[in-house]
Amino acid sequence: MKKNRVLYFLLVIILAVVITGCEGGYDPLGETNKTPSVEYIIYENAELSLPLTSFNSLNPLYIENSSYFYFSKLIYEGLFEYDEKLEPMPCLASTYTMGEDGKSIDLTLKEGVKFHNGQVFSSKDVIFTIEMMKKSGDESYYKKLNQAGLLSTNQIISAKQISENRLTISFKEPCANILDILTFPIIPESKVDAALEIDDFIPIGTGPYKYVENNKFKEIYLKANEDYRNGEPEISHISGKIFQDEESILTAFETGKINIAKTSGIDWDKYESNKRISIYEFVSNEYIALAFNHEKELFSIDGSKGLKRAILYGIDRQSIIEKVYLKHATQIDTPVNPISYLYSEEALTYGYSKDKALEILDKSGYIDSNNDGIREDLSGNDLTFKMLVTINNNLEIKAVNMIKSYLKDIGIVLNISEDIVEYDELGNLPKELLLGDYDMAFLGWQQSIIPRYNYMLDSNMVGTSNYSFYQDDDMDMLLNNLDISWDIEQKKDLMNKFQNNFVENIPYASLYFKNGALLVDDFIEGPLDPNYYNIYNGLEKCYIKMSIK
Repeated sequence: MKKNRVLYFLLVIILAVVITGCEGGYDPLGETNKTPSVEYIIYENAELSLPLTSFNSLNPLYIENSSYFYFSKLIYEGLFEYDEKLEPMPCLASTYTMGEDGKSIDLTLKEGVKFHNGQVFSSKDVIFTIEMMKKSGDESYYKKLNQAGLLSTNQIISAKQISENRLTISFKEPCANILDILTFPIIPESKVDAALEIDDFIPIGTGPYKYVENNKFKEIYLKANEDYRNGEPEISHISGKIFQDEESILTAFETGKINIAKTSGIDWDKYESNKRISIYEFVSNEYIALAFNHEKELFSIDGSKGLKRAILYGIDRQSIIEKVYLKHATQIDTPVNPISYLYSEEALTYGYSKDKALEILDKSGYIDSNNDGIREDLSGNDLTFKMLVTINNNLEIKAVNMIKSYLKDIGIVLNISEDIVEYDELGNLPKELLLGDYDMAFLGWQQSIIPRYNYMLDSNMVGTSNYSFYQDDDMDMLLNNLDISWDIEQKKDLMNKFQNNFVENIPYASLYFKNGALLVDDFIEGPLDPNYYNIYNGLEKCYIKMSIK
């Protein structure tokens, strides 16, 4: 039974008193014309339909599909989960203590937690899950994250049980992102073969919803977990309907076949006049920036810092956000997501100022000596840059052309390469970038939830994923220290220094993070708070209300 339920349904009536008349006269029909303007009931056995696209397995160890990744968060939980500021906070863990050397963590687990099969959650299940992640093959989701350097489950050397609800996890070396690592979904201890099953895996977690049935290629059914430690969810049933692609999902939402849909693109304003739809906008993890090629002489000399600053001051990013992205992007000066607990507002430095850009160029010696509208470098060569574009869609091409126009206004010419270098099927940046045949490149990344920026800045990553060919000993030291800074206060301090270093030396010209949005049927009420890592965040606390007028 659901706790604190006084009535089978809640009826909320707001009365509108309508008094009509002339010159303040009394309308004798006024009393009889009083009718409820809004009447709602909260449905106790309501069902919600969510979208999915085709996926390979229900096993959380083998997730390759973002739609099922979001959906699976209704079923599974980790020792830690991210809050609204993307900080990992205890979930199935109750308390924790970091080892003094940063190579271990002692965990006390929450008591009274049950898996959907009735099994009591214990430290054995955590240890079993870690062992299964290590045994999973190369197609495992977590193996791929390890290979990309985003997680360090391979760094775990042991997980030892102290008691039923206590354990110690030890790592090979000091690890900064231990809490991030421990957000992986916990599965119950069982036979190894069952835990590593791909095709016929039966999902069992500790989350607010439990698995009922999988109608392959059509629909997945969940029901509310009556034993959920935070109380049984108000929405009693959820179905995940499988569609071919995102376009089909949006069509299904528009026709009422599903109740929630994540938008693609930036044109969700068209839904604002639809009273049936609520729009939840959030900052995505898609980071857009300009890479300066530091192997080119202009960007490698000491005076290049002034040139890069002038370029940032000379680009009106707010205008681009307004005109190209319809205000659905968030300006930043570093690659740190602006909703992150590690983000420093002090690092927001470069607002648009054409006058300041011109002043910096003049002081740095970049002048237009022959008055042809193009400034020259210190050797007398025109400031003309080859721009490589890696995102081939109308929005980004329009943004690049606006950047070209802004830089022309301060005497810098951009020659945009006609060859668009596109991302591969996995969304990776193209290898052509490694050839360095450009002065600047317009790039986009899907930033990891884990705040780690070695791939784009570490000197050792030049020729691999450091597309600005940036090399700096101070930055390398900061990145290295961030990798081993397990103390949270030290980590915050280092992240502040990292962001200050970034805005001082500008290895990339950060432009903005794109925003995303969740379209939600208006009858869904409650603390739904989507973010790019969990678009259904708070759904377990929501309810469905329906007008009965």
